[in-house]
Order: sequence, then C-alpha cells, then structure tokens
Amino acid sequence: MEEENQVEEQPTEQQKEAGEEPVSRQRAELLTNEEMTVAVLAHASVLLGFASGGLAGVAIAFLIWLVYREKSRYAAFQALQALVFQLAWMAATIVAALAMALSILTICLIPLGLVLLLVVVALPFAGLFYGLYAAYETYYGADFLYWKVGEFIQQQMGSSKQ
Repeated sequence: MEEENQVEEQPTEQQKEAGEEPVSRQRAELLTNEEMTVAVLAHASVLLGFASGGLAGVAIAFLIWLVYREKSRYAAFQALQALVFQLAWMAATIVAALAMALSILTICLIPLGLVLLLVVVALPFAGLFYGLYAAYETYYGADFLYWKVGEFIQQQMGSSKQ
C-alpha cells in the first residue's frame, strides 16, 4: 500500500551536483486515491474553462461537487472551491474588460485602458496557473485553500452547520 502512495521524483541539477537523492513526496494516507483524483479533476477543470470562456470548467466543478457532496467531504470541498474560484475569476475578467472598454472610449482615459488591456490579457492565464497549482497540491492530498475563496467557503459552511 505504501509503495502505491509513493511518487518518484527526478533529481534536480542541484541535487545531482551535490550527490543528493531526490525527496519523494507521499500522498495522503487518510484519503483514498479516488478522493484525491476527483479533487485534482475539479481544480484542473480550469483548463476546460480557459478553453471555453469559463463555462465548461464551472460545469465540471459543479457536477463533481454535486456527485461527491455526500460521498467525500474532501472532494466536495475542493470541487466547491474550484467552482467559486472559477466564477470569481470569470467575474473579475469581465469587470476588467468592461472597465477597459469604457476607459478607451473616453479619450482622456486611454492610458488607463491600455493598462487594463494588459490586466485583461493576464487574468485568464493567472487563473489557469493558480488552478493547475491547486490540482498539483490536491494530487498529494493537501488541504488546499484558494486565497480568500477557501476561507470564505469554510466560513459559509461553518455558519450553515450552526
């Protein structure tokens, strides 16, 4: 069982030069492989969202949450986080795009519009990389929390139990 949870890592150049062995990372003992895989899929659905303008990723994360909300607290929480994160990221991108369009229409705010253009281009990529980082962390069973989103969901779930 322990060999199944062991993940081999290739040594880095620095480790090769120093003659060190790579440190392998253990997958979580208390979670099943299914739970960790489903959590990875929920976070990695950001890839589909990136390709489809956000809708496919949101739908996948929502479906995973629906299926696993009674089966696995870990998988359901990670899927809910992925869902809320993707919705918030889509909203932020839309707001930035609207602000950019309005500032470009106003002749005196064109410099602001050009700065916002960079933000509008960078936001989807930043969301993609953050979501993939979350998928990487949950692959090992880490209790990943998105900045602000994870805490918000924990608070909402805690207040709904009382």
